[in-house]
Amino acid sequence: CTMLSSALISAGYKTGLFTSPFVVCFRERIQINGKYISEERFCEITEKVKNASDILSEKGLTPTFFETVLGCALLCYKEEGCDIVILEAGIGGRDDSTNIIPTPLVSVITSVSFDHTDVLGDSIASIAEHKSGIIKKDSTCVSFPDENGGFSFVPQQKETVRILRKACEKRNAEFIMPDIKSIQSVQKSAEKTSFTYEGREITMSFTGDHQLGNAITAISTLKVLSQKGFNITEKNINDGLRNAFIPGRLEIVSKEPLTIIDGGHNEGCITALKNYIEENLKDKKIVALLGFMKDKDYESAIKIIAPYCKSIVFTLADDLRGEMADALSACAEGLCDCIYAENNRSKAFEEAKKLTEDDEVLLCAGSFYLISEIREKFL
Repeated sequence: CTMLSSALISAGYKTGLFTSPFVVCFRERIQINGKYISEERFCEITEKVKNASDILSEKGLTPTFFETVLGCALLCYKEEGCDIVILEAGIGGRDDSTNIIPTPLVSVITSVSFDHTDVLGDSIASIAEHKSGIIKKDSTCVSFPDENGGFSFVPQQKETVRILRKACEKRNAEFIMPDIKSIQSVQKSAEKTSFTYEGREITMSFTGDHQLGNAITAISTLKVLSQKGFNITEKNINDGLRNAFIPGRLEIVSKEPLTIIDGGHNEGCITALKNYIEENLKDKKIVALLGFMKDKDYESAIKIIAPYCKSIVFTLADDLRGEMADALSACAEGLCDCIYAENNRSKAFEEAKKLTEDDEVLLCAGSFYLISEIREKFL
């Protein structure tokens, strides 16, 4: 979503971007041309949506929190006269409130992995069925690649692709998937990635092999928009991917000691983090500060990441929805020699810093709620 927004802004279009959750501040969820809407504007919009919500509530139709925020975003984009809007689905798919859009210019299905299983189901097939609900009649669907081309990321699973193709056939929609084999000359560092794709020389500010898949998915989507009348040049695409930035995604917030924050919380994200460690931090000792939400599969995530850590400090990621530190630490027994549990986030952070030598890495991960607070302490 951020790559698409950045490229469209470069092309001169007034671009709305709706995402969740947030890391810096709540208004991060509603952006226009890469800027958060002002506090004053947000208050004006929210007041209008609240009045409409009150009328609905009197009829027994109280909107959910997410529906209310989406209402604020859509009203804002309309009043501000956006040329194009990028909506990131919440839990994603058929029953998501973003799916109120009748026929989007293009529906994009990024890498499908296990998340929100209490609502979407506990199998990839069930989750993919839900996700495919955003594909509309006579539209276009772009999917994350189903091969990794030898790179260290999990491709779109064959079952997911089968379900997406079937949904497209049923709704007379075009199905497009980028070719990972067209990526060449990849150069990676801890802070950026450069590569050649279909003759384009691309440099992006994202790291991790999974971002290669995201990048070519974004490029394929931009090509669809070009075919539908948007004037998007090669320079716009190059500038868009180079300038795109998301706080809290393998973000380096300090170099003394090297401190990295990452909000990935499901199996796919944690696997991407593991791959990043293997490629960029294999010669470093790592101290981790980890916190997860109760409704996430934190046990699997901890099993993936714990063996790479010298020490782990577990903490309560959020006072309302976070899992207790003791419960998290129990999942790491036998996987890491030094384990600490401290529910107080400030104390846990100080303990993790104390454990990290100057030539080691402090990794803060597991939940956007946790890293949002950590990021504020650094920046």
